[in-house]
Amino acid sequence: MRISIETTRQNPDRIMSKTYNQRLIKWTSITVAVMFILPFAVAKLASECAGMALCMMLFLVINPLYSILLGIVAGQNIKALWNLPLISAVAFLAGAWLFFDIHELWFIAYAAVYLCIGIVAMLIMNYLKRK
Repeated sequence: MRISIETTRQNPDRIMSKTYNQRLIKWTSITVAVMFILPFAVAKLASECAGMALCMMLFLVINPLYSILLGIVAGQNIKALWNLPLISAVAFLAGAWLFFDIHELWFIAYAAVYLCIGIVAMLIMNYLKRK
């Protein structure tokens, strides 16, 4: 009798793990889309003058804001989603080197800054959640 009760009861840890895995897959997919589609659009579709302005907007506005957003999402469950800022930084580096064809080492500095922004936002969100 006891075996049948335990087999019908769902494990709450497994359910939580499944939802956080789904969130991780969802945000990883969005990150890959943002970090690959936006640089591709800037590099391939924009003219030279507009491309430079869009690159500056991408590097100085959109990517930092997206890193903050990922940090906030990761800070809600830091144990399961801690790697989102890291995935974002690596995806930015891969996208920038792939689509801009420059292979400039300064892109590593941008990726490191985006990683730091995401980690700080994650830690702040975790602190505010605990409070």
